[in-house]
Amino acid sequence: MATAESDVQAFTARAFSTPGKFEEFCGNGGQALRGIIGGRRVQGSMNATFQTVDPGSQEVLATVCEMGEAEVALAVESAQKAFDGTNGGGWRDCPLEDRISLVKKLVELCDRDRDVLLACEIRDGGKVSELAEGDFTQIRECAEYFIGVASRVQMGDSEAMGVASGVKGFTFREPWGVVAGIIPWNYPIVLTSWFIFPALLAGNTVLIKPAEDTPLSALYIASLAEEAGFPPGVINVLPGRGEITGQCIAEHPGVRYISFTGSPGVGQSILRTCDRHGTRMKREMGGNGSAIVLGDADPEVVARRVGRYVNQHYGQTCCTIHRVYVDQKIADSFVDAQRAFMEALKIGYQTDEGTQLGSVINPTQQQRILQAQNETVSRGGQAILEGGLAEVVGKEGFYLKPALYRTTPEVDCNPLEVFHTFATVCPVESAEQALALANRSPYGLGASVWTRDLERGIDLAKQFRDGTCQINCHNSMAYGLPYGGQGISGGPGGGVNCEDTFLDYTQVKAVYVADYPG
Repeated sequence: MATAESDVQAFTARAFSTPGKFEEFCGNGGQALRGIIGGRRVQGSMNATFQTVDPGSQEVLATVCEMGEAEVALAVESAQKAFDGTNGGGWRDCPLEDRISLVKKLVELCDRDRDVLLACEIRDGGKVSELAEGDFTQIRECAEYFIGVASRVQMGDSEAMGVASGVKGFTFREPWGVVAGIIPWNYPIVLTSWFIFPALLAGNTVLIKPAEDTPLSALYIASLAEEAGFPPGVINVLPGRGEITGQCIAEHPGVRYISFTGSPGVGQSILRTCDRHGTRMKREMGGNGSAIVLGDADPEVVARRVGRYVNQHYGQTCCTIHRVYVDQKIADSFVDAQRAFMEALKIGYQTDEGTQLGSVINPTQQQRILQAQNETVSRGGQAILEGGLAEVVGKEGFYLKPALYRTTPEVDCNPLEVFHTFATVCPVESAEQALALANRSPYGLGASVWTRDLERGIDLAKQFRDGTCQINCHNSMAYGLPYGGQGISGGPGGGVNCEDTFLDYTQVKAVYVADYPG
């Protein structure tokens, strides 16, 4: 095995000290953090609050007001007024260079308060620093990419074309108006950035509904947007539970477009609600990622690489590898190396030096993962690492051990997204058999092939029924290339991170002009 490959490790924590500015923000002078609507802090007519906690310690970080139907209606009204302006002059008519200037100012303020936003990811979201720091970089990278896209996409009128004698036609591209982003708990800063920057630069006003487990980063970014000078109502934040706040957003006909990331069940429910009043919706709804390891691969090298992505954010990543199909000639060596990698993961509190596997986000997830581990065995999976509860001295978080299973082609013991450091390894006779097994999943978000033969890898990758197909890498993302799903994992539209994403936040109409009769 190459020396460099032996150094491949799981995402790892450096020691992290919580900044006082984060604690001050969370404490809010002894008051609950409120929603942000039309530039005002709103308590909410339900007089309901919830607590957001550090998943690794169960320490309460902040109390947050929950927004309900009245607040959603107020936010839509405020966002529509900000979009239209008074006698024009709203966000839709704001010159692109002014929108770009405000976005750049927001990015600068995020950079200034980097440690606070890292605390949101590490303390509120439970991430280790190596991953949180990479997530933070997406604020600037996403903004700069979509500034470039917005600068070259033609809004308004296209060039006219003749369509008949005395008749010409052209297209008119414009923003939707009020758009909403329903953001999950696993990557709050990344997915908030992926939503707000293309939406705002296209000329929309936005409602952000952060997950109730991780509301802090959205509330903090919105406060920075106020400091940057965004007009009231352009950016609104509606914290609350999905079944209340999220459902109210889906039911409001004034929301023209929704970007949703979450589970298939919730996404499909929101889609049905949106269909009742014609709201467009794009969605990314999880995955059950697969990896095919061909017989020419070094099993120890690839096992470490695959292990890094099985454990990315403790498996709480939508593209996480959960299913591995490995050539039977190297299967025993691969399983041994995969077990060694996963056994060596350091379980601990996310702010402690060296932690690689921290707590899952909440007790519901913990119980769901334990159930999945039991069901995998009952379906015929052979436990290599049994999983189960883990303990971290001095902490009361939701800790679990990694789980690894060996299976056979005729046994489907891993049909659902598990969202933990969990994988099944299935020896196969051929790449074609592996591909058929990988594609039998209804999910289709991300998959990879591991081989020295790049041409063979590319040929196989093109046959995956997944939105992102990779050779000798996984969980890959680059601005300019779409990130989206097939099957129940996503659609429609151009995914995220590409020019089509920006276009998704616009609508196009055809305009025909004929000479006046006579």
